[in-house]
Amino acid sequence: MTTITKGFCKNTAIPEQADGRYSFLISDTMTDVEPSWSIISEAKDIFFSPAFLYCIEKCPASGIKPYYCIVKDGHKTIGLIYFQKKYVKLKENLRKAGPESDDILNKIISPLRNILVNSLEFQTLVCGNLLLTGKYGILFDQEISNDTQIYLVAKATEKLNLQLVKTNIHTDLILIKDLFKDQLPMDPTTTQGYTQFSVQPKMILYLNPEWRNFDDYMEALKSKYRVRARKALQKSTELIKKELTVDEIIIHRDIIHALYKNISDQAGFNAFVLHPQYFENLKASLGDKIKFVTWWKQDTMIAFHTSIQNLDVLDAHFLGYDPDMNEEYQIYLNMLYDLIKDGIHSRSKIVDMSRTAVEIKSTVGAVPHPMFLYLKHTKPVINKAVSTVLNLVKPEKEFIIRSPFRE
Repeated sequence: MTTITKGFCKNTAIPEQADGRYSFLISDTMTDVEPSWSIISEAKDIFFSPAFLYCIEKCPASGIKPYYCIVKDGHKTIGLIYFQKKYVKLKENLRKAGPESDDILNKIISPLRNILVNSLEFQTLVCGNLLLTGKYGILFDQEISNDTQIYLVAKATEKLNLQLVKTNIHTDLILIKDLFKDQLPMDPTTTQGYTQFSVQPKMILYLNPEWRNFDDYMEALKSKYRVRARKALQKSTELIKKELTVDEIIIHRDIIHALYKNISDQAGFNAFVLHPQYFENLKASLGDKIKFVTWWKQDTMIAFHTSIQNLDVLDAHFLGYDPDMNEEYQIYLNMLYDLIKDGIHSRSKIVDMSRTAVEIKSTVGAVPHPMFLYLKHTKPVINKAVSTVLNLVKPEKEFIIRSPFRE
């Protein structure tokens, strides 16, 4: 079997690359791999669906280039590996580095940290999706062990890098992102040379199947949090909410992108900026599976939030708001309550609230789930310093986890 890898070698067929019993078909366009891709992704996860990934390919976030790998065992398709290539300049992507501390040691280290942030640049190959929090780079048949999956990721990465070198692209860093603890490999040799680390946890709200409406959720809260919720809901009553169609998203594209930038620019580390046409294309691709909700004060849009129905999971997606209006009307907290209402209405099992804003998400009932990443520099000498550099530049933020539900 062959595939045309357009970005690698125009108008030239590249043979499928074999590695013992396994073979790998790699392309930079979904068009080449969609039939085989759909065998695994169909009805398993919307974030692996061609509809979603086509949108990222068509309207890529700044500097992101996707690659797709089909893994076969003999003639059987057993798995998918999704890569993104991104050139990372730390001084542009990292707004705040290191722990927030006034101690003497931190003051001594701070100048060195600033030098590193201002000087480090890497061509990075990511196994995963930078737009999402979770294991969205690896999707295999259930019988394939974690160890085998990571082994196959390593082999696919080698083969993709060989093709990139032919186009004069040399990878500096390899990142495998966002694995839950039960998704980690058991055999340490499968991640030999990689540094394991973690960042903020994913926040997940488990919906009680007995909750039939939002009032049931409110009754489950401790009095303190129920009063807090009612006050927040009351503050938003003078705001108007409207769900937008594709055409309406296009009309309001500029203000939507500006509201999104308000939030993305505040992030401690932000690897990308969304394409201005991302939301309209995503709505066109996913239809009723995505909700695009806007918040208005009279005739002015002051906020929006999006959510995606992913089988029995309601996923919080991107949002944006005017910071001043958020403070006045507690918009962000009201967005979280809206997600809970929608999750209960859709009979979802969980509301996936992603990472960031850990403490406020815990106040509505979400619980933290640590996620682990693996990082490796392709040059062995530099790779020895990866752990040290990570400790210096990785943003650290302390947070308190709340418990809002009654026992």
